[in-house]
Amino acid sequence: MKTSEITLIGQYIRDLSFENPMAPNLPSQNNNPTVSLDVNTTYLDLKNNNHELNLKVNCTASIDKDTMFAIELQYVGLIKSIIKNETDKKKLIISGSYLLFPYARSIISNITMEGGFKPLVIQPIEFENMFKK
Repeated sequence: MKTSEITLIGQYIRDLSFENPMAPNLPSQNNNPTVSLDVNTTYLDLKNNNHELNLKVNCTASIDKDTMFAIELQYVGLIKSIIKNETDKKKLIISGSYLLFPYARSIISNITMEGGFKPLVIQPIEFENMFKK
């Protein structure tokens, strides 16, 4: 499926949560935290060739056993595309995830910075690999 066969009708934040449990006693920015990252995409058929992709990103940063911050983001795209079979559906989910990811990445970078931390910049993700697992 080519991206020209996909029309992104709209996109929006469905859910965003940022927790800063140690504030105002933030640890030194000299120590690099351990970052846990979980990314997945859910699909919903809205009928009439309309589809919803929900890119879910959960991230926690901690030093030792202390959680510095936790983020949960659901970034949704509404997509128009004709799907004829499971292969088309898989391609739509992968292509749509690539379209939504830069926006989700920017939101996470900004929210961590606004929360008093260095911006968290998530490296590019190979969404094809998510289907191999």
